[in-house]
Amino acid sequence: MHKKPGQSIDELTDHFFRHEYAKMVAVIGHYFKTENLNLAEDIVQDSLLQALKHWEFHGIPPNPTAWLYSVAKNKTLNVLKRGNINRKVIAESISLSSSDPEVSIAENFSPHKIADSLLEMMFVCCHSALSREARVVLILKTLCGFNISEIARAFITNHETINKRLVRARKALKENQVQFEIPEQDLGPRLSSVLEAIYLLFNEGYNATTGDHLIRYELCLEAIRLTKLIVDHPKFESNTTAHALLALMYLNSARFETRLDSDGNILEMSQQDRSRWNTKLINQGLFHLDEIRNAKEIGIYPILATVAAHHATAATYEDTDWRSILTLYDQLLTFDNSPVVKLNRAVALAKVHGNQQALKALAALEATGALRSYAPFYATLGSLQMEEGFYSKAEINFRHALQLTGTTPSTKALNTKLAECIKKN
Repeated sequence: MHKKPGQSIDELTDHFFRHEYAKMVAVIGHYFKTENLNLAEDIVQDSLLQALKHWEFHGIPPNPTAWLYSVAKNKTLNVLKRGNINRKVIAESISLSSSDPEVSIAENFSPHKIADSLLEMMFVCCHSALSREARVVLILKTLCGFNISEIARAFITNHETINKRLVRARKALKENQVQFEIPEQDLGPRLSSVLEAIYLLFNEGYNATTGDHLIRYELCLEAIRLTKLIVDHPKFESNTTAHALLALMYLNSARFETRLDSDGNILEMSQQDRSRWNTKLINQGLFHLDEIRNAKEIGIYPILATVAAHHATAATYEDTDWRSILTLYDQLLTFDNSPVVKLNRAVALAKVHGNQQALKALAALEATGALRSYAPFYATLGSLQMEEGFYSKAEINFRHALQLTGTTPSTKALNTKLAECIKKN
């Protein structure tokens, strides 16, 4: 990246923390392996801090990226020469095209090598030895450049909790001797693990579970960026699962600007101004969905992406092809028979066969107790009951949802519906 006219030092360093941090950690991490991954992160952070101080005093260089990489390379060489870590680890790490560490590091900062290193780091962060929660935290820290405070805010928790998760994750990587590599064996399951972690990251951004904001845009953007790294790599460019996930995220992101009104109130899809949906993102989503048209197997992400495409391409809410969407949810149940999928299917069922059928399906789901702590279940149940004029029942379910919801916009929306029920009772 070259400096843009008028770009401040703060803006530029923020860009580097977001976009260059992961690249440098991924490349430098090779030299210290997962057992010393924190050392690679320290080197990168020191390089970024040195850049900030130097540029404030001497001005931003013509090519700040090259300047920063040069500093990072020199710091890595200094650590290697001092031999402050296990010599055996260093020797094994520099088994590249050159036995000269300086030449080796320079080679690994080439664009092609950086792309490979980032993918290898994804597989490290999503190793099966880590919990699903730990994978997402490690992705945010190592691949997205989030600091501890930002991760804690994303999960609405404290520094200590995030630090403990990171310590446990790094300990697991060390104990399992996880290697920096794009695995040759069990590639399918390993890639599925990576995509699942990215999808969890996107969902936390798209429908935040706690806090003042319904959408955490930065989490969604990072999830899209990481998936693009996968589909743009020659090894995965024809992987239909990755293309489907990217399509799903693009199509859902296209509605971002219309999900809330100017006062921060949630707008349901029927209330959204479709002329403000992002056409560019919709087209990108449809492009990646088209990439899987000849796929021999279908899975969760292709089905969900196709559902999103039906919503994105309907001229009006009334034009939505709910019958096709219901059929897609029936297909999805063969892959994912989870209560949340059944809840989403009930919404489509209501549009096709009426609210009474949907209420029966939700009653059966409620009897299982699987969603007793899930606010959207009671919000959906209450909305269908309110449409049918069952205001007393709807009031009970809206109150229940309010006890479980964690975001300010959702609380406001539920209170509005609750007030309407009370008024009509």
